[in-house]
Parts: sequence; structure tokens; C-alpha cells
Amino acid sequence: MNIQDFQLELFAAGAKKGFQDMEMFYSSSKAVSISVYQQEIDDYTIMEEGGVSFRGLFNDRMGYAYAERIAEDSIPLLLEEAHNNALVIEVDDGEDLFEGSSAYAEARPFSESIDGLLPEEMIQAAMELEKVAYELDERVTLVQASYASKVVNESLIANTKGLNCHSKAAFASTGLYLTAEDGESTATGGESDFTLTSFSDMNIREITEKAVKEAVSKLHASSIKTDKYPIIFRYDTATELVGSFLGQLSAESVQQGYSKLKGKLNEQIVGGNITFVDDPLMEDTITYSPYDSEGFATRKKDLIRDGKLLSFLHNRKTAKKDGVESTGNAVKGGFRSTVGVGPYNLYLEPGMSTLDEMIADTEKAILIVELQGTNAGINYTSGDFSLASIGFLIEDGRVTRPVDQFTIAGNVFELLNDVSTIGSDLRIRGSITLPSIKVNALQVSGNQSN
Repeated sequence: MNIQDFQLELFAAGAKKGFQDMEMFYSSSKAVSISVYQQEIDDYTIMEEGGVSFRGLFNDRMGYAYAERIAEDSIPLLLEEAHNNALVIEVDDGEDLFEGSSAYAEARPFSESIDGLLPEEMIQAAMELEKVAYELDERVTLVQASYASKVVNESLIANTKGLNCHSKAAFASTGLYLTAEDGESTATGGESDFTLTSFSDMNIREITEKAVKEAVSKLHASSIKTDKYPIIFRYDTATELVGSFLGQLSAESVQQGYSKLKGKLNEQIVGGNITFVDDPLMEDTITYSPYDSEGFATRKKDLIRDGKLLSFLHNRKTAKKDGVESTGNAVKGGFRSTVGVGPYNLYLEPGMSTLDEMIADTEKAILIVELQGTNAGINYTSGDFSLASIGFLIEDGRVTRPVDQFTIAGNVFELLNDVSTIGSDLRIRGSITLPSIKVNALQVSGNQSN
């Protein structure tokens, strides 16, 4: 039974039972992940999860029910549970049914190619990654993980007020993580990539070369003198560090008193070269979505423009509380989850310099390529951080040696007031992304003697 037929039968049966208004939220995710070790399948995981949440107005009281099974015999059970729920519920959550936005962007074409991707093709890709890694450099001693995966997601939000949003999306990814040794030193590296159209687009050799180069280049790293240094955060570490604080742009966090940004709308909060944009409609991103988890039409919007805070992220509930319109940023973790607030594709607007140009224009700095201990080393409220790091020393415009056994410390909000250069290497991989950034100075603690 497909989900549209299920929804029509559910609403027809609900009307007969006496529900005045009804809404159904459906989400499903099917994922296949395969990893290879020593040219044999090490792990083969198939994960399927999904179901529907139903809410219906009965005698002016809202009742709720959930079901994992999408089948005709689930309908009376759903309606009976919601009916009984409506009779006893005493708390009005204040959430009315949304009739839908006036217009929506086009849904992205569904990739039948990825949906039909065979396990044999994924196994072959994972084996090829591992094989090429050992061939590229004899110092690669262990490919710890070599994998391929595909994910197919589907959602439907419909109600008797006229809302009807449906989408289906698929993507595939592959990558590896490896160890390099030369008898005196050991280092690790990894790389991955994804496709939204065809698995044949994946460049296995290029992915592997990046992982091998990363690991080998870190060999024989040593510490550095304690001092203040200019710091270049590569795109991945910039995303990891700064991205962890962007939850403070959620109106839900602001209204609950968890955000330092409360009361700072229209104020200059970071450097004038900093602009953060959330664009759920950006093409070629995994998180593309023409509607949010409440069925509200998504749109591109500036949250911080030239350092000034212009807007928070809102769902309908937080927008109503603040007397503004929703920004289309309602999110649900699954059909049983409550509606929260979150970004779909939040990014720092890129600059013009490549990472190589940023290095070439630097007299002395540290390039950070790995952060460790982010769970314990970051205060997500104050913005303070102290993190063990791995990277490279830059001198006279070139990388001179790998460095490790040091920590960087500072405050994210102060850091965003001290960014001198923003890279052009924006690599959208998730809901929050930054390109590489160069910071004028951060405190670095190493153990190398003066």
C-alpha cells in the first residue's frame, strides 16, 4: 500500500468516525551500508525505519496516535487510539493545523539510479578503495574502514486543511579511513564523497589519493612552542568548531534562554566579513527540501549579514511567540518526534581565496586539519573551547612540517570577530558547512622548548 493511498483511506475513515480535522506526518528511511576489510565483507547493514503520526480534532480536542506499519488494518487502530487520546487529554498544545504555503519550490528529481544501486556495485567500490590505497603508497599499512552506502528517504505531510507535501530523495556515499606508518611514526587520514545522481559519478581514485595524502603528510609530526599564532582552520575543522555553536541561531534556544544571542537582533555580533545564510533550496545538497517538517515552504534567508544578526531560525510555534513569520525551519527527527527548530543548509558565505592561496599568503601560521575531544573541550553556551589538534606549520607561504601534541584555546564568538580571510572551498556535506577560514591569532599550547 503506497503512502498516498494510505493517507486517503485514513482521512476517509477518520471523517466517518467523527474527526473534524486531521493531519498525517509520514517519514521513512531505508539505508544499506557495506564495509570491507582485507577484501572481504566486514559489515553489511540494512536499516529501515519509518511510520506515521496522526493527529485529529475530535469534539474540539486534539488526539494523537502513531503507527509503524503502513497497511489497511493499521487505520482503525490509529483512529481508535487518537479518539481515546482526545477524550482524556487536558493540555492544549496550541498547535493548529497549517493549511499550507501559497507556493513551493519544485521537488528535486528522484534518482532511480541510486535507488536501484546493487549491493554488488557497493562492495566492488569499497574493495577498490582499499586496493588502491595499498597500491598508492607502501606506507599505508592498514585500511581501517572502506565503505559504500546508499540512503532513500521519503516524507509526506497532509491534512484536511489542504496541506499536501510529498518528497522522495536518495543519495549514495563512499569513503575510507586508513593508517600510514614508516617504522618511526604513525598517522591516520580519511576521505569520503557522495552523489545525488549516479554512483558511477564517484571518483574512487581521487577519494583514495586524498585519504592517503592526508595520512602520509602527517607522519613525523611534533609539537610546537607555546605562543599566539595565526590559525587557518581547514573547511572540515572550521565546520566542526564554529558549526557546533550555530544552534544558538535557533529561536527555540533563544526563547528557552540557552542562547547568548538573545536580545541582539539587528546588532553587530561578529566581524563585518561574516555572513551566514540558510538555503534549503540550494541545488546539489543532501539536505535540499522545498518544505519543512510542518509543511511550510522553505526559502533562502540571511541570518547574519556583514556581521549583523538579522534573524533567528523559526518554526510556526516560535514564530508565533515572537510575532514573526516562520522561516521554514521546523525539523522532526522522525515520525514520533516533536517539532523542533534547525537549519537545512546553513553555511558561511565563501570568499575568493583557495586554501593554497591562503597558505601562500601567510608568513607564519598553523593549518588545523583535525580537532580532538570536541565533546569535552567545548562549552556550547559560553563559546569557550580548548582542543587538542593536529595540523601543519606554515612558514614563508608554504607548509614546512606536520605538528601535533598541542592545544588551541579561545572563544568562538571572539574568533568570528577576528577572521581575516574566508576561503572559497565551501564543501556542502550536511546541514551546517563552513569554508576554510584564517584567524589572526589564537593561543596555542605546545611542549616544544624555546
